[in-house]
This record gives sequence, structure tokens and C-alpha cells, in this order.
Amino acid sequence: MAQGGATDLLPARVAEFARVVETVRGRKFDRAVAAEEIDVRELKETLRAKLGESFPAPMEETRRTLVALGLIEDTPGLMDRLVDFYASQVIAFYDPEPRRFYVVRGASAALEGAELEGAAEKLIYTHELTHALQDQNLDLDRRIKALKDNGDGALALQCLLEGEATLVMIRAALADLPGADASVEEQIAPLLSAGTLEKSNVPKDVPAYFTEQLFFPYVEGTAYVRRAVKGGGWAEVDRLWKNPPLTTSEILHPEARPVAPATDLLPRHPDGLAPSGFRPLYSDTMGEWGLRFLLRRGLEPAEADPAAAAWRGDRVAFFASPGGGILYLWRVRLDSAAGAERLERALQKSRKANPTPKPETTLREGMDLLIAGGFPAAPDWKVLSALLPR
Repeated sequence: MAQGGATDLLPARVAEFARVVETVRGRKFDRAVAAEEIDVRELKETLRAKLGESFPAPMEETRRTLVALGLIEDTPGLMDRLVDFYASQVIAFYDPEPRRFYVVRGASAALEGAELEGAAEKLIYTHELTHALQDQNLDLDRRIKALKDNGDGALALQCLLEGEATLVMIRAALADLPGADASVEEQIAPLLSAGTLEKSNVPKDVPAYFTEQLFFPYVEGTAYVRRAVKGGGWAEVDRLWKNPPLTTSEILHPEARPVAPATDLLPRHPDGLAPSGFRPLYSDTMGEWGLRFLLRRGLEPAEADPAAAAWRGDRVAFFASPGGGILYLWRVRLDSAAGAERLERALQKSRKANPTPKPETTLREGMDLLIAGGFPAAPDWKVLSALLPR
């Protein structure tokens, strides 16, 4: 913390910036936000625990599933790499589980004496305290944990949360600039939202899947929330608090009417789909963002993005053998039979550039595409349909 670094001054600084958030956002905190300092070691312990909770399976098993699906390269020691990377990005943060604002002791030393020291502190504090305001109204810990098996829904919610916090941060900063108007915000918003994470500083041993997933809510989420505020003021964001976006498609295509994603794609308990000797690990929803990222690994965005944009729902189930082998069954629903055919072609073309570790079979029927990775044979459509809830 640039000013008031001593622990006894921290509550006063938090209260000061909480009042700024209230002024910008037009909502009051129900209670004071508890705050304390932690050191880098404690930060890394907290991040490791939070990451472990966020993954749908134990870290090592989750890593193998991401490799199997082709989202990341084989990356040993991934947890340590992610913890170090995320820790390098943090000066202060709000944690919804203990409902506490933390300042990392010594992490803001780089701000001290800088020309924009006070401005940087204001940006950091107002952003993170907006998360505290959200938590008092949304019960963030419960909402986030409820989406543990829906990665796409969790990423969409993060877009709302980070987009709102970034916009509050931007408007708090602009309040100090005489004559700053909507046109100035239009110019500065992309710079500040993109500046929350410098891609050029990301270590090369951190898979792009994680950095892109971290970057997306700040850039696209801020644009999403700015459009909402432009259309209906902060009252429109209040409405989004009650009905948050369910999919990343809503973030990517705000001009389109939201469509509820298909939910009848795989059995809730896919034990009956597991080949002999394999056990179910977990199921997840990749969403349009995940599908687009996967396609972009082997295709240019101009070809990958339209194929992913036909997404209307998906579900992937992973299975593991005692020896550590990973299989997956992934069913994607598109907006039409033509969309399913287009995605099949795009996926096959992308896989040629970035092949999966094990052979992959695709079956197409109507608007659906069934992708089986490592299976001796893809399950029959009739067998699959018989296992679905009626």
C-alpha cells in the first residue's frame, strides 16, 4: 500500500476508498469492510487453497484432462506456476469467503515515490472494494461454488463482477480529472481494463488457456458492463445482479437475445458412459469462449470464431483409468444442423494443427456433435439417449 502502509492505518484507508465506491456506484455498504495485511507467503497459501477449491477435480487430474482435450500442453508443476503467476499480479484483493480485504505487505513497494502513486492506489482499492460491495449483495462465495461444474457460467459471472469493478475504478479515477466526460471514458476504458494484466509480462511457462481466461473478464466484461450502464445506468447493473449472464455467449454477443443453454446433453451421473476400467472424474461446460479458444489453437480467429458462435450448449465428461489415462466424451449443441457441420469441419482442421494426445472420433446428428477422445468406439446415440433424464 502506497500510503498508510501500517496495519493501524489500514481501516481508515479502506473506509476512505469505500466512500469513493459508494459515490461512484450509487449504493451503500451494509457494513464496514474488515481489512488486514498479509505477507507474500500467506498470499501464496491463500491462492493455492482457492485454486484447489476452484478446480472441478484434484489439480493433477484436472491438468491431465485439460491436456487430453487439447486446451494446454503437458505442463508439470502447473499449480506452482499458477500460484507464482497470480501472486505476481496482486497488491490487494477482496476474499469473499472470510469477507475480508487484504493488502499484501511489501507488494506495493514499486508504487512508492512514483508520480502516479496515489492514483494507482485509488485504482486498486476502488476495484477490490467494489467486489466487497458486490459480495454484500450477491453472496459471492455461494454463487461461485455453485458454478464449480460449469466453467462457462463461472466465467460469465466473472465478466459481470470484474467488468463492474473495473468501471467503478475507471470512474473513480476520472473524478480527479477536471473536465473528464464520457468521451474521455471512452478513450481510457480500454486502456485501463487491458492494463489490469500485462500479457507481455506473463511467464512463458504459464499456459495461454489460463492467461486468456484471466484477461477475458477484464476486457470483455468491462465492455459488457459499460454497454449496460450506457443503456440504463447503474440500475441496469442492479438488474444484472438479480439475473447475471449465464454464458460467455451473452458477453460475446450482447446485441443478441440471451438463449438458455441446452442442459439435456449428457447424464448428470455419467457412470454408464465410462469404458471398462475407467471411472468418472467430473463433468463441465466449456461454453463458447472455451470452444473458441480451442479452435483458435489451430485456426485464425476469422475462421474459429464464427464456428464457435453457433454454440447453444455443451457438456463434457472426463474419465480416468487407475494408471492415469484420460478419456472424454463431449457433446456440443449448435444453432442448426449447418452449424454442427461447420463446427465439425473447423474442429477437424484445428486438430490437424494441434492434435490431441489420443485419437478423437466425432459423430454428428442434427444440431449435435459428439466428440469422443480416446474411446475404443464412440457411444451409440440410442445408448446415450437412453441414459439421459426424461
